[in-house]
Amino acid sequence: MRLRRLIILSLILLCSISSWAKVTTLSGVEASYAGKTMKLQRYLDGMVGMSLTLDSCVADSSGKFSFSVDIASPIQVYIPSDVVNSFIFLEPGQNYEVKIPAFQERTLAQKLDPYYRPTDILAEIKGLKITDFNYKMMEFEDAFDFYSMKNLVYGNKTDSILESVNQMKEIFNDLYADPFQGKYMEYRFLLLMNTSPNIYQDSVIVRLNNLGADVDNPAFWDIFNNLFDNFIHQQNIEKDYAIFRRLIEEGNVKFFFMHLNQRYGITDKDLVELVAIKLMCDLLNQPQYEQMKVVEMLQGIGAGIASQQNRDLLSYILNMASSNFIGAPAQDFVMVNVDGKKKMLSDYFGKYIYLNFGNSALSQTQKDIEVLMRFQNAYKNDLEILNICLYDSPEQLKRLSVRYPKMKFFMAKEPDKVKELFSFRSVPAFFLVDKDGKLLMTKGAEPTDELRFLFQKIFKSE
Repeated sequence: MRLRRLIILSLILLCSISSWAKVTTLSGVEASYAGKTMKLQRYLDGMVGMSLTLDSCVADSSGKFSFSVDIASPIQVYIPSDVVNSFIFLEPGQNYEVKIPAFQERTLAQKLDPYYRPTDILAEIKGLKITDFNYKMMEFEDAFDFYSMKNLVYGNKTDSILESVNQMKEIFNDLYADPFQGKYMEYRFLLLMNTSPNIYQDSVIVRLNNLGADVDNPAFWDIFNNLFDNFIHQQNIEKDYAIFRRLIEEGNVKFFFMHLNQRYGITDKDLVELVAIKLMCDLLNQPQYEQMKVVEMLQGIGAGIASQQNRDLLSYILNMASSNFIGAPAQDFVMVNVDGKKKMLSDYFGKYIYLNFGNSALSQTQKDIEVLMRFQNAYKNDLEILNICLYDSPEQLKRLSVRYPKMKFFMAKEPDKVKELFSFRSVPAFFLVDKDGKLLMTKGAEPTDELRFLFQKIFKSE
């Protein structure tokens, strides 16, 4: 009898799951992607840009690609490439055929630019109808852009903004029938309202709190970041800045949350967690704050977080924050030498390691290598100097090796990943690793006389 009940319950559960999630496909043809591995991704957050790969495929010889995902509600996804991310909204159980731009590789200047980001575009959907989800979203976005520009031109007067919001609500009233689209619009309206100088930011925060946090809705992240980017420093002219600073220095997580609850009316559990994480995340690498204090606050915030998504976000931020702390283990990575052989950073543990991340096209990298040659000659028994070239070709690596035969040169297998692992955005970048594979220097490790004096001190004491 009990077994029978379990079987029935299992069948009900399976039926329920299948009714929630439906297979959705996305396909297309673009000749320039022939033979390339392609991914279908979605952003997990709009704070640090964590992404999840939903499916991947290798485009065939004609450039044909196809993805398949199980989803239970509308989501926004994108096909990433070097210079363009092609976005589209997916609905459960639908089949989409899209046209995407030809593949284009980033230029060297773009690769070395620390602030470069791929351009976001809407994928062109074949056979798109006016009743389709994506068409409605595009229509609304066009209207939103029009009203935003109108209010910008005419001075963002409060009455005008509220009138614009009411007009859009009337025009797109049918979108409220879909929970995703309805919330999307409301988040967008808050974004528009926040441009008015006569609408207090606090009131917009309260309205956002009433809507709640929907991390799967891209419009939520737009208003969230608009409100809370560099939020603590926005309060610089008020006593709030001093309150925030004191709470961080004291590591008082309990009163930090209470301040957000009582002063700003942020009571929604998911939202207040995200705001707390965001405020601390923005203070990382800010010289006004002791970094360990910020990390400790983040750790304290994490102790009481209920949402799994928020815990994952916080864990990611903490890993990135601690990746270049003194005493933290140096992140291992794959590199390739001039002979094409793969090496790991860990292969060189047991000696002091000096990491010089650069690029042969940069004059500064050439100058740094000249200085490091002298270090190599002086400390070759105690120090491994590894010159890691990002975005260089094997031919460029060989030319460097011929010019500097006593130096070790490598190409990073995944240069973008290496920058993420060591938390630097531009080259040159330098790190000193001790014998145990832990970071000894992350800042001030440039090849200068000061570093030479430090080496003298270290190796004399050995």
